[in-house]
Amino acid sequence: MNSSQSSFTDLNDWALVYQNLQTIEPEYLSSKLKLHFKTLPKFDDFIKLYESSKFGCDEAWNQNEEIFLQLLVLSLNPRCIKNRFDWEKVQKLMPKYRSLSELCFKFQSFYKAQLPRQPWSSFEDKTLLQIILDNTSRCKKKWSSIANQYNLICKSEILRNAKQCRERWNNKLDPQINREPWSKSEELHFLQLLLQNGRRWADISLKLSMITKYKRRTEFALKHKFKQLQKYYGHKAKSLNKVDFEISPRWNIQEIDMILSKIEILQEKQKKILTQEYSFCEFLSKDSEFSLVIIKNGCLIKL
Repeated sequence: MNSSQSSFTDLNDWALVYQNLQTIEPEYLSSKLKLHFKTLPKFDDFIKLYESSKFGCDEAWNQNEEIFLQLLVLSLNPRCIKNRFDWEKVQKLMPKYRSLSELCFKFQSFYKAQLPRQPWSSFEDKTLLQIILDNTSRCKKKWSSIANQYNLICKSEILRNAKQCRERWNNKLDPQINREPWSKSEELHFLQLLLQNGRRWADISLKLSMITKYKRRTEFALKHKFKQLQKYYGHKAKSLNKVDFEISPRWNIQEIDMILSKIEILQEKQKKILTQEYSFCEFLSKDSEFSLVIIKNGCLIKL
């Protein structure tokens, strides 16, 4: 045994190490890790694991040593939060010497496969949707809890974290997502909000939903629409002297002029639609009688 290693006969804080284990949640951790235990061992069994882990080939890991490593790491980091592992302390408490990299890589091997870019299946979508709809406090979603519940139900090697579940809901599953074609009026409001708020897509989405009967555009849809408007209306800017709202300081002068230019173009298009689509007038017919007519899209409709 390396001189840096400890034994149960000369270390006074083993009881504290074991006490910290009482705070872990095996059911929660099993969604992240391939645990070699289902329930926490008793203190006497914990000591036996330590003693039995001393034996065997120095290079090969035996199962008792792997179990002891899991227990030891979790006692120091009960929630298994990344960047909070104290591998030097783990190294000193292990029954026999292991390098820091060896301990780290071994514990990483216990993680279940996580594939962030793996496409969502229809079963996964239905499961996540049902969990959220069954949540009584949908306005205050706790995404870490939702992700944990989701992983327990799916029991898949592909784990989904809180961020993935939140983004899947916000960009795909939320019934309030607005998938209707954009109107010119909505485009105009969007550009005005963009100028006021900068690239704060979540805020813009919320404010824009107030004019679309609370059907909201996703952040991805807003970013995509802005790129479309840039391409469609070109980059030639027309500086406008006055606006009726405060402009976000996040934009530079060129970007402000570009957005204002597109706002002006949309306003002109709307005016043309309003003035050209419908109009009416009186005219004198051949029989010397006045008639009222409506002009729609340049065509004469006699009443």
